[in-house]
Amino acid sequence: MRKFELTPDLVTGVDDIDAQHRTLLDLANRVIEASEDASPAIFHRTLIFLVNYAVDHFAAEEAAMDQTAYPGARFHREFHDRLRREIASIAAQAKQEGSGKKVRLAVQFMLEDWLIYHIRETDRDLANHLRNHSPGATILYLPAVRERKIDDAIPEDMETPIKAAVGRS
Repeated sequence: MRKFELTPDLVTGVDDIDAQHRTLLDLANRVIEASEDASPAIFHRTLIFLVNYAVDHFAAEEAAMDQTAYPGARFHREFHDRLRREIASIAAQAKQEGSGKKVRLAVQFMLEDWLIYHIRETDRDLANHLRNHSPGATILYLPAVRERKIDDAIPEDMETPIKAAVGRS
């Protein structure tokens, strides 16, 4: 399977977003590699780490949208919600079926969909808004996102399927 990388057409120009995307793509590559070479347990742990990082990344973007009154927030959140449900479903499938070809392809297709549309289009629009809203604007770092979770600022219905998929309460 092909490797994911932050190519120039995926760079948003907002350092925090690009750094998080780079990490997400690296994690995606590790999931793909783990699915081919490692035990199902290692694949599952790697996938869950990717899932959790993605959820934190989405929350960071959503916090930035809230802070800057981003006009495209509703659509962007809906896309995040769809991706949250999709990755929770894939994690649950991997927990049941292991790291077989079907699960690897589901991960690959989800990531390609995310890359092709979400990063290239939706995240670039958000980044443009952030740059226009305030020179040097940025999104929150992930530790601040964890504070949003503690304050219940992230919808519980999005956390539950992911927790269930990884067997956490």
